[in-house]
Amino acid sequence: MPASGYLSQTQKTFQRAALAAALVCALVVLGLSRTRALSWLENGAYDARVRWAADPAAADKRIVVIDIDNASFDELKDKLGRWPWTRRVWTEVVRYTARGKPKVIVFDAVFGGQESPDVDTGFAQVMKDAGNVVLSYTFSYSERELVSDEAVRRKLELLARDSVPAAPGTPGEQFRLSQSALNVPLDELADAAAGLGSVDFVPDPDGSVRRVALNFVLEGRSYPALALRTAQIVQGSPQAPNVPLDGEGRMVLLWHGAARQDASTSYRRIPLWQLICSIYPAQCGDEKVEKFPPEFFRDKIVLVGASASTIYDVRPTPFGEIDPGFVAHATAIDNLLHGEAIRPAPRWFLPLAVFLMAFAGAGILLRIHSTLGGAAALAAVLAGYAGGNYLAFARAHLWLPLVAPVGALALSYVSAAAIRYATTGRELRRTRGTLDRYVSPALVDYVLENLETVELGGQKKELTILFSDVRNFTTLTESADPTELITLLNEYLAAMTEIIFKYDGIVDKFIGDGILAYWGAFTPGKNHALLAAQASLEMLERLAALNRRWEGEGRKTIAIGIGLNTGEVIFGNVGSGKKIEFTVIGDPVNLASRLEGLNKEFKTSIIISDFTREQLGDLARVRPLGGVKVKGKTIETLVFELQGLDGVERNA
Repeated sequence: MPASGYLSQTQKTFQRAALAAALVCALVVLGLSRTRALSWLENGAYDARVRWAADPAAADKRIVVIDIDNASFDELKDKLGRWPWTRRVWTEVVRYTARGKPKVIVFDAVFGGQESPDVDTGFAQVMKDAGNVVLSYTFSYSERELVSDEAVRRKLELLARDSVPAAPGTPGEQFRLSQSALNVPLDELADAAAGLGSVDFVPDPDGSVRRVALNFVLEGRSYPALALRTAQIVQGSPQAPNVPLDGEGRMVLLWHGAARQDASTSYRRIPLWQLICSIYPAQCGDEKVEKFPPEFFRDKIVLVGASASTIYDVRPTPFGEIDPGFVAHATAIDNLLHGEAIRPAPRWFLPLAVFLMAFAGAGILLRIHSTLGGAAALAAVLAGYAGGNYLAFARAHLWLPLVAPVGALALSYVSAAAIRYATTGRELRRTRGTLDRYVSPALVDYVLENLETVELGGQKKELTILFSDVRNFTTLTESADPTELITLLNEYLAAMTEIIFKYDGIVDKFIGDGILAYWGAFTPGKNHALLAAQASLEMLERLAALNRRWEGEGRKTIAIGIGLNTGEVIFGNVGSGKKIEFTVIGDPVNLASRLEGLNKEFKTSIIISDFTREQLGDLARVRPLGGVKVKGKTIETLVFELQGLDGVERNA
């Protein structure tokens, strides 16, 4: 019976339990996948992919940022006073950059309220002349109690020109009038702008900005985000660019880099104070400051934003940094202009991946019995999925779930391992305990790692059989002290067993003072007759060393005879019911026993059959002893004394 049949009952139990555990693990992980903990882990894995895959060189170099940074605050505070600065600053910024004919000038700022009629009118006129300025507004929650519904309706009328009717189910962030205060630009400025867009962010539960809303739906109308309105003006079309959206109608940003102000940053950032020096060179004295002529802004997308810490316009991003809000706006504009964004996996992919990975975890242990092999397969599946996941993200901009499928794989593998330990593992440990008494540890490992191919239930196989026996043991027992004799016999048997194991042999049993062993059961590709011959010769050498020690200690000495025969025998578990023995039976075994006994007649120590001599070939130094007739056989068998082996290295 093959090993799979030998362990069939426990193996089937393990298979059923492992598959059931995989199903349970998949359902558990799916249930946990929407919890805050797993969402946090998935977002962290997503952020890592963003950082690894970000390519600043892929960013649209037309996008430049006029940055109100900390240095600008320090340089301009004496001239402009406290924040917010007069709108004359922005009037001159628009006037100067518009001379270079940029595609659009975008303000990530809300110019609400009135400064003074002259200042506001001048700012409005410059924007009108430029014809390509986009201003911001917000759907605010914070000041709702201070604004009447009528005031909100007036503001909605102001924004109406940039909105479109929203049919039921239109994708976008849904707002109710009772929740909205609307922080919008001054009417005069809004009328002069080429477009208006919302700068409201919809962060993930952990506060990080990974996606942006493109539309905001309120009172049956849809209002564009700042990035969408900018892209429409740049493209000269009121149509929304075709980009992939998530299930809530948001665009998952395809980041091209962090907001660092260095050579690897995605978008060129011009500190405001340097632009002011470009507009008014005389005010910067003789300082060597980089100047930006109006022509620098030709066909550029100019975004005016703030990174200064005193303005607090910052957002957490996947780069593990608190970045200025304009970085997300610039990235969204870039994505829209190029029709690209991160595409979330379809809803059906998560349960499919979780179930497949859960069953893969169990399947590894169903197919691979080696602990190291199973661990290697687990690592390979994990690396394959993680690697494919990253490639899908980096090359196809596809966001596949990572944490839940990997968690299902690991949980299922661990569960299956625990089940195997309790079922087939227990049976294998019992088998190992049995084999350890007869077989060297190396062969035990081989058997257990090849249970699918090794047969333990009884089969015909060519083996080399060894019988050894102590000469005149009966006489020795009559004259020796029993305790001393048992000690001597145990030392002898231990030494002989060590040698048999050394040459990959199997000790079948001890028959009083005799030993039955065999070779070839679990050593495919090796000359089992040669291994048996090497072991036999070394057994005589070891016995000689033992005798010298025993004689020096005043103890008895012994002599042994060994018989070797090679032939086809029945090997494996023999018997039924409660009486099952792992042994070898057949005529070749009987012949090996008969050869061992002939040593007394021929005054020899090792006798081998002609069948074993043929396996040894020219390696064996032998002395012919003639033919012997075994009981039950009519043909004589040629036998030889084994005297040594030529050209054979001993095992270390």
